[in-house]
Amino acid sequence: MTAKIDLVTLQLFVAIVEEQSIAKAAEKKNIAASAVSRRISDIEDRFQVELLHRHSKGIEPTPAGFALLEHARIILGNLSRLETELTGYRQGKRGLIRVCANKSAILEFLADELSLFLERHPLVRIDIEEDLSPAIVRAVVENRADIGIFGGNIDGQDLELLSYRSDSLAALVTRDHPLAGRGKVRFRELVDFDFVSLEKGSSIETLCVAAAAALGQHLKVRVRVSSFDALFRVIDARMGVGVVPLEIVQGRYGVDSLVTVPLDESWAQRELLMGVRDYKSLPPVTKLLVDHLRTHDDASLTADGVSDRLTVVPGRG
Repeated sequence: MTAKIDLVTLQLFVAIVEEQSIAKAAEKKNIAASAVSRRISDIEDRFQVELLHRHSKGIEPTPAGFALLEHARIILGNLSRLETELTGYRQGKRGLIRVCANKSAILEFLADELSLFLERHPLVRIDIEEDLSPAIVRAVVENRADIGIFGGNIDGQDLELLSYRSDSLAALVTRDHPLAGRGKVRFRELVDFDFVSLEKGSSIETLCVAAAAALGQHLKVRVRVSSFDALFRVIDARMGVGVVPLEIVQGRYGVDSLVTVPLDESWAQRELLMGVRDYKSLPPVTKLLVDHLRTHDDASLTADGVSDRLTVVPGRG
C-alpha cells in the first residue's frame, strides 16, 4: 500500500525533529517507537528520499527533511487556526450576521448600535440590507436575512417578534407654512395638503394612507422619493408636506429651513420591531446581536399582537 502523508505523520515528524529522537517523540505522542519509525520509513520509501540523518548525537533533518518540516509546521499551524476559528463560531465570537432593516431604523438607532457591537466583537461580520418593511419580513421568513427590523404596523407573519425601539412621527413643513408655528397638529389638518412620500408600502406611508382613509379621504401624494435626504430637499422646494420621525430630523445638517410639528395622533408613536424566525435556534453570534439590540427592552410579542401595538447594501428602505 502506498504510504500517505497524514496529519499524525506530520505531527510525529515535527516531534522527532524537536526531540532529536524517535524514542522521545514516540513517548511524547504516546505511540510505539517502532510505529513511528515505520511511518517515517514508509514516506522515505514512497518518495525515494532520506528525511532524517541519524548520528551518534541524535537525529537531524536532511534537506528533504527540512522541506517536510517547514510544510508540516505550516499545515499544522493552519489546522490549529482553523480549530480556533471553528470554536469561535460555536462560542459566538465569530460569524456573519445578515440584517435587513428599514431606513428609519438604520438612520435613527441601528448604525450606532452595530458599530458598538462590532467594536466589542471584532471577528464578526454584518451584512446590512435596507428595504421596505414588508420586504424585510419576507426576507427573514425566506431565510435571506437572520434579523429584520421594520415598522410595527406591518404584519410580521409567522416571525418571532421582539420590541426594538420606538420613534415619534411629525409633520415636516417649510418655515413659512401655515402649520409651522403650531405646537402640534392633527392629521386631519395635514391631509388636505399635497404630500411628499417615501416609496409605496413603506411603514410611514402605510400609516398615513390608513389615517387618511379613516378620515374618508385619500392621501394626495404629489411626489414619491426613495430617501429621507430627497424628501427633505423636495419639501424644502415647496412641493408638499411630509411625515417623518422626529429622531431623524433632530441634529441633522441642512434642514434649517424646515420645521417639524409633532403629530397629535396615537399612531404617531410608532414601534419598530425586530423579527427572527426562532430565537432559540439562532446561532450564538446572532443571539448576541439580538440581545445587544434588545438591551433597552426585553419585551417579546407574538405576531398576532402586532396589529394592536404595532456588507450596507443599498435598498428601497
